[in-house]
Amino acid sequence: MLNDDAFARLVAEEVKNKLSPTQKAVLKEEENWDRWKNALLYLVSNLDEQIEGIKADADADAQRYAGLGRDGEKLAKEAAKAYQYKIIKIDRFKFHVNRRLDDVMSMIETGNVVDSDGWSEVDFLKRAIAKHRSLLREYDLEETSIDKALWCALENKWEFDNVDISNI
Repeated sequence: MLNDDAFARLVAEEVKNKLSPTQKAVLKEEENWDRWKNALLYLVSNLDEQIEGIKADADADAQRYAGLGRDGEKLAKEAAKAYQYKIIKIDRFKFHVNRRLDDVMSMIETGNVVDSDGWSEVDFLKRAIAKHRSLLREYDLEETSIDKALWCALENKWEFDNVDISNI
């Protein structure tokens, strides 16, 4: 059994769709549903606190920069943009946390596992293939015919039978 911190990390990673199907299966076990719900509720609370902290920092910066004249106005605008970006990012994540919380609450109420977006093994594998492609390109690594065949699978094309062994 996972300790509370490890379980909370697992829940947060699940919301981000970064778990393997095996890890998701742990969460889907009925005996973990209440614990899952509680971890999501705590995560929502934590995100709300983060947003409030960012707003307080933004207000403090706005007051601090107000006394600096024209340079202060420029700094205040730049800081406000940065704070707003952070808030939007947290709000976006919070939206997904709340969506997952709705799913888990439905599971608890109905006794049935909810298989909503992002739960399927197919989705996990598609994201893994896309990440593989982006990493090869990011690090300027040479593509092989196997890589290309794998990427074609994202478009429902089977190209593994056409793999050129000389390009491996």
